Amino acid sequence: MRRRTKTPVMVLIYAILIIVSFVMIYPFLWMLFGSFKSNYEIINYPLSLLPKKWTVEGWRNIQMLSGNPLMHYFKNSVIIGVGTTAVVVLATSLGGYALYRKKDLPFFRVIEGCFSIALMYPAVLLLIPLYVIVIKMGLYGQGNFWGIILASSTGAWGAALPFFLFRNFFSSVPYELTEAATIDGANEIQLFFRIMVPVMAPVFSTSILISFLTSWGLWLPVVMLSQDMSTYNLAAMLVNLNSDLGVDLSMTAALSTCITLPVVILFLITQKKVMEGIAAGSVKG
Repeated sequence: MRRRTKTPVMVLIYAILIIVSFVMIYPFLWMLFGSFKSNYEIINYPLSLLPKKWTVEGWRNIQMLSGNPLMHYFKNSVIIGVGTTAVVVLATSLGGYALYRKKDLPFFRVIEGCFSIALMYPAVLLLIPLYVIVIKMGLYGQGNFWGIILASSTGAWGAALPFFLFRNFFSSVPYELTEAATIDGANEIQLFFRIMVPVMAPVFSTSILISFLTSWGLWLPVVMLSQDMSTYNLAAMLVNLNSDLGVDLSMTAALSTCITLPVVILFLITQKKVMEGIAAGSVKG
């Protein structure tokens, strides 16, 4: 086969794509290299990418925040992220399965409509109702993560998209797949975990990643539902760095890098599975 020569149009397209890609990745690179700059350099040379004088002062200063080590807030981020992801994925997958098995139940359609509204509804407007619910359930207190996890698992904060991924995936699954197992005496729990879960592995992995990435960067419900800073995650501490006394830009860049880098690496490793899951969850039956 003859190799196609690059026409001027193709060269121009590649050049535009390279420029656009650089513009998109520049803020991340600025944040990364900015964490190795001094505040003076960041303020006086704001558009400079590489540090003129490398320093780790910003990284050194974030090792202890509000009396707790950095790893304390990293651990809290993992607890909130994993807990929220588990609740979201379990609830939305079971909800999508329920709509698949009982298509004629009217209240399930109401729930589906509520998830549609949640995609458009500003999540910040739910803070007061969620705060009242958490208080009434006794989930608010020192060192209590359950209220934060419950609030972060609501549709307004990121449960809506996984729900529709499962919902659309189930709509493409042949009903005969579960009918045969039902005849053999399998109950709903066995049908879900033994028949459906292996089939929807790509959608599961995508929903897990989307939920984790969403919950990892949440700070508003964390700040609202924390009695003290012992339950703050990294994102909440990043907001806490800004005070009336000013902003330490070097520390902000270093802490922002700590928050962003793990999820970027995670996404780069799993992006193939994510694309497969989105494709599987977007198929209509």
